[in-house]
Amino acid sequence: MKIVSKLYVLIGILIVAAAFNLFLLYQDEKSGIFGPGSDQQTIIQILLAVDIATFFLVPLVIRQSLLPLATINKALSRVKEGAYGEKIKYTSKDEIGELVTSFNIMSDTIKEKEEQAKKTDIAKDEFLAMITHELKTPLVPIQGYSDILLNEHLGKLNPKQKDRLSIIKSSSETLLGIISDLLDVQKLEIGKLRMKKEDSDIRDSILRSVNALAPQAEKNEIQLTANAKNLVVYHDSERIKQVLTNLIKNAMIAVEPKKGKIEVMMEETPSEIQISVRDNGMGIPLDKQKDLFKKFYQVDTTLTRERGGSGLGLAICKGIVNNHGGQISVESQEGKGTTFTFTIPKLQVKLLKENKLSELKTLTLVKK
Repeated sequence: MKIVSKLYVLIGILIVAAAFNLFLLYQDEKSGIFGPGSDQQTIIQILLAVDIATFFLVPLVIRQSLLPLATINKALSRVKEGAYGEKIKYTSKDEIGELVTSFNIMSDTIKEKEEQAKKTDIAKDEFLAMITHELKTPLVPIQGYSDILLNEHLGKLNPKQKDRLSIIKSSSETLLGIISDLLDVQKLEIGKLRMKKEDSDIRDSILRSVNALAPQAEKNEIQLTANAKNLVVYHDSERIKQVLTNLIKNAMIAVEPKKGKIEVMMEETPSEIQISVRDNGMGIPLDKQKDLFKKFYQVDTTLTRERGGSGLGLAICKGIVNNHGGQISVESQEGKGTTFTFTIPKLQVKLLKENKLSELKTLTLVKK
């Protein structure tokens, strides 16, 4: 029976019994036709008991009928948190049952759509990774022949020709950098970015990044310094170098030539190492800091167009750092500079060494 029908029946019984009871009481008071212990008096008492029972039964029915709504509310909260595909068990065919059926259908539909969206995203990312990889192929001969022509291996060039070839080479390098960033970020999305982690000195990784950009910093009269100590850490040296290169290049864009200062610092804690890149540049507004590590996000598009950039560098940095089990963060104030800090856990080194020691002991026992 439907909930509303149940309530109507109970309320109807309550009204009829109360009305009849009042009618009998009125007749008794008017005419005195019901004596003590008579059948009519018994009927009045029964009707009064029915009234009282119905009075208590109506709230009970309402409570029991609405109790499943709490279960539905909890299920909706889980859906809001992303737990799709859950079902509610309810067998009654009343209004709540219809609501539960609709919820279960909705939950299944959302789960199905989510799985389809994930498959579509994976296919899209794989296709984009393939396309970006293929786009790199024709850039290699463009750069190669540009170098050959600029070095005048195929004949002398006048200044105007050299200038135009330099533009071709510079543009191809910029395009190659954007394509490489796009390829890396897509590989991170689908979990196919190669990582070659091993025990190596983190100081070497830091200094190689700084030394590679030192000529550019010197050209722009920017002070670039590094402070790091020798420490063996389990990491991918090339990928960490890529992170530092991105952060230092961003700092070079943010600082003013002849006044800029960029510091690369390393600190050690019992559980991790912290590497920071600090500059005295223009800073980043607080309301824009939360979106810095999103793909294609650029704080100042005008400045980016002038000096280059795809808006993918920080997203790649975050993916690489996360792959190492670390975190990356930013602290900045407008006009007072910016500090990017990322961490690399040291626990992995300890576990790796213990595993290697265990393997060595096993090999020793086998040899014996």
